[in-house]
Amino acid sequence: MEKDKLAFEFQKKDAVLEAYKSDIMTDEIAFSELDMMEYKKGFFSSKLILHGKKAATFRNLPGNELTTRTLKVKKKDREVAANISSRVNLELSEMKLRELDE
Repeated sequence: MEKDKLAFEFQKKDAVLEAYKSDIMTDEIAFSELDMMEYKKGFFSSKLILHGKKAATFRNLPGNELTTRTLKVKKKDREVAANISSRVNLELSEMKLRELDE
């Protein structure tokens, strides 16, 4: 998480064998392109779900959903993921309030 955007570092891997991994790639998404971020805690796995305002928001991130991306969260990273989700949603709310004031 940076000032007005989320920064991602990721690798793509072969879906069948998971033997091939790409080089590390990066992408940034401005908060203004996001609607919200959800954190869903499950018993075995948790996930962060990003909701974009349009399909082009996630054009460079892997995934096949049009306006959302789901990120898997390891058990050891659950607290960090919940904090990120809270901070992003707080920033999005503050941005919307600033727009209303203008």
